Formats: sequence, structure tokens, C-alpha cells
Amino acid sequence: MSWFRRHLGFDGFDLTIHVGVTVMLMSVVGISNGPEELFPVMATVSLVVLAVRRKIALKSGSTGHAGLTTGEMAAERVADLEERVAELESAQSRLFELEERLDFAERLLAS
Repeated sequence: MSWFRRHLGFDGFDLTIHVGVTVMLMSVVGISNGPEELFPVMATVSLVVLAVRRKIALKSGSTGHAGLTTGEMAAERVADLEERVAELESAQSRLFELEERLDFAERLLAS
């Protein structure tokens, strides 16, 4: 996990895109002879959006899988799959039991 992702919640590429979009918007306002009062407003809005994105990214990044190595993730995935297989086997045995009961009830009704 990179330093950017660990501390900011997103990587350097996302930060570069965010800064680039902000600079482009400021350039458009500057080229179109827009009001110069928009520059600090746009910078403030950009920082607020960055803060919100960071908070959301850090909150969604703490799902419990953070910091796990590849082997630990594989072991966790195998454990999840084994649990699902056990549930399916249990459901299959219950289904087999119900089929036997249904056959018995049909034989009782037929006689």
C-alpha cells in the first residue's frame, strides 16, 4: 500500500487528476476574463471536495482487509469458500432428507 493511499485514502494518480481539474477550471476562468474573485472560491471548493473524497476513501478503506498480505487474503478467501461449501453440503443433506420424507408420504398415500 502506497504512502498516498495509506495517509490520504487515494493514490497519487487520483490526487494528480484532482489538482489538474482544479487548475484547468481556474485556467478557463482566467482565459475567459471571468471575475478574479472566483479563484479563491474555486480553490476552497476544490479543497472541500478533496477533504470529502479523503474522508469517504479512508472510511471505505477500513473494511478489515487493510494491511493483510497476499497470503493472508488467500487464506481468508479459502476459509470463506470452505464455509460456503459446508453450508451447501448441509443444505444438500437437508434436501435429501426432505426427499426421503416426501417419498415416504407418497407411499403412505398410495396404499
